[in-house]
Amino acid sequence: MARTADGAYRSVRKDSWRTVQRTYLPFDRPTETLPLYVSPHTEAPAADGANGGSVSMAAYFSAFPASYWRTWTSCRHVRLKIQVNGACAVTIYASNEHGDAVSVLSRDATNGSSFDEILPLDEFREGGWYWFDVVSPDPDVKIIDAKWQVEDDGAKQGAATIVITTHDRPETCMDLLEGVGEVIGLGGRVEHIFVVDHGRQYSVADNPRFGELHPEVIRRLRVVKQRNLGGAGGFGRGMHESIKENLSDYVVLMDDDVALDPESFIRGLDFADFCREPTIVGAHMFEMSEPCVLSTFGERVDRRDYMWDSVPGVVDSFDLSLNDLRRTPWLHRRFDVDYNAWWTCLIPADVIRSVGLPLPVFIKWDDIEYGLRAGSHGIPTVSLPGFAVWHESWREKDAHDWQAYYLLRNRCIAALIHSRHRRGTGLVLSNLAFDIESLLCMRYSTAALRRQALIDLHREPTDLLRESDGKLASLISLRQGFLDSSERTDHPEKISIDTTLHLSDRTSPKGKVATVLHMGALICRHAFRRRRHTVAPVLPVVMDEWQHIGHRDAVDIYFPYGNLVSRRRRSRSLFVKSVKGLLKEHVRLWWRWPELARRYQSSASHLVSPDTQGMHLFGEKDSR
Repeated sequence: MARTADGAYRSVRKDSWRTVQRTYLPFDRPTETLPLYVSPHTEAPAADGANGGSVSMAAYFSAFPASYWRTWTSCRHVRLKIQVNGACAVTIYASNEHGDAVSVLSRDATNGSSFDEILPLDEFREGGWYWFDVVSPDPDVKIIDAKWQVEDDGAKQGAATIVITTHDRPETCMDLLEGVGEVIGLGGRVEHIFVVDHGRQYSVADNPRFGELHPEVIRRLRVVKQRNLGGAGGFGRGMHESIKENLSDYVVLMDDDVALDPESFIRGLDFADFCREPTIVGAHMFEMSEPCVLSTFGERVDRRDYMWDSVPGVVDSFDLSLNDLRRTPWLHRRFDVDYNAWWTCLIPADVIRSVGLPLPVFIKWDDIEYGLRAGSHGIPTVSLPGFAVWHESWREKDAHDWQAYYLLRNRCIAALIHSRHRRGTGLVLSNLAFDIESLLCMRYSTAALRRQALIDLHREPTDLLRESDGKLASLISLRQGFLDSSERTDHPEKISIDTTLHLSDRTSPKGKVATVLHMGALICRHAFRRRRHTVAPVLPVVMDEWQHIGHRDAVDIYFPYGNLVSRRRRSRSLFVKSVKGLLKEHVRLWWRWPELARRYQSSASHLVSPDTQGMHLFGEKDSR
């Protein structure tokens, strides 16, 4: 028998409930991640469970995201079962979308007894979580087991194919495969694993650690060597193989450098099983260097300028090591998203058959465009709390290298296909503003790459199917012709970063009018004033903003990720030439927008067709 929250009892068949979330403490993982599993504002747990005193599970991986289950599945109740080895009091809390939490019940548990409660989900429409606290006077009391279950209405237990795209990262890829082995060991339904290898180094199968992998990983693994088609072509290949051979119900796309939590991975599969309709289920991302920093909780595309951003209300780069659910009201809202980035993302095979493969755009915006395309077919995307991976932070990387070409070109392609505006005025204006800001930061190579992206938009859309490594090589060559292209330093310890900011570095213009006037003055300075020969200070990447360095004639920017240094030197001639070229191409894009939109929209279904990509991209004989 199990009791409902209002005190009524109901009979429960043994096989009528299915566990969809285990509450556990990962003591085999870095201790820095512990606040994600247990509230940092309670006493620390013992090595094999919660210790005496009090423990609160108001934490990211331990609380139950009730509003997401209420909204996207047919489940209307959740069951909490807890086993303890001694006398204690268990209190269950529920929150609303504002973060207001109330105790819904409190009950004593005894040695060997099972705390068993059924809780309603009907009230969690706009947001809210369930979690529990345990209090005991006995320091030897431990939580033996705790799990959240939902009524099993015959939902399938879908099998998954994991697709990993890698490029010369054999060690991080091997780490990920070891994590996949843990998923399989816990009963995760991973039937097939594709590693699409674009690299020139030795194959994953030749790694000395390969023989140490879980035997079931080796048995289910297929390594596909192909020419470098970027993340889009790598994930597309795995998706193509999966649906062609009808291998599984789900395809899970994963970057090769993520670290996963096996239990969390299984939650993503279980949630997809119970969704009322085929749903893309995406994982959140924590930062590898700061493992409790949540990169973003949900993302969208602003339809005015077609730029990606966090959903309004989300706090980016939020540190959960000091803030549990009780102290973070915004985390209690349910955030509906346009897409989920493909650091880890589950896509039902039926969705792939319905909407096709990723656009063959090499890298960047393939995941965003796919989410938009799925949404136009009525297929939702859910960024699921409790389903997460760790990935390198974007904040310390050079985002203005050769990838700037793909960021702009592919953003424009997505807008041309999906935007309802007759002309992309908002996109053109925001692009031009970004380019001016970039030039004020003396990123002349970035301006050249972005101008080339605008030029290439006017080519035939089907030319995307003919791009290869040669395109990437030409972009790298183009950038290397500029002084500001990043170069690796072999002695980062010798770099002296200037942490003493100039007064003008600390102050930014207040208000729109002041900002425009300040930018106008800097534009005049860059266009008409001769550069003075000054010593270039080394500044951290966080200072790489026009407000901070636009007044300088020379500066070096240091990027910790990769130990890169970008040398910026102001040039009147390059500034004027770049502004003229970019202005010309933006006007051309705006003028030809209706024609280009018709062209890309008419070609889109052909470009994403599995048959088309199978013939043009994956038709070569590959070694396996």
